[in-house]
Amino acid sequence: MFPTVRKRYVMMTKSEKQIMDLLWSVDEPLSCTEIIQMSGDKTWKDSYVHSLIKSLMKKDLVEVVSFELVSRSYARKFVPKLSKESYYLREYLNENPDNSFIKLFTAYTEQCDHADEIKAIEGVIAQWKADRS
Repeated sequence: MFPTVRKRYVMMTKSEKQIMDLLWSVDEPLSCTEIIQMSGDKTWKDSYVHSLIKSLMKKDLVEVVSFELVSRSYARKFVPKLSKESYYLREYLNENPDNSFIKLFTAYTEQCDHADEIKAIEGVIAQWKADRS
């Protein structure tokens, strides 16, 4: 029915997901130090957070967007390369490869009683079509 085009799905560890959740929850780039400070009850060491960020960069989930002078050295600032919704959609499609997104979407529209949500979905589809014509 619809061609299936999937981007490569990459699994994240629990700690990597916690870092990504933090990055997704703020609207600004964060340095490793800021990530540690905002992690609250976590007792992560600097080296561990650096390792997590390096791993997320290798997985193409995080990128450096700027540098900030801190004391006498520069700290890198990181942002996610894809949205939380995009990541979880990839995760869902990876676990359910047989066009189940269409089934999920159909089930959602059958149960959706908010006309404005359906209108928004129609708008997204119309924009997608316009962008490709």
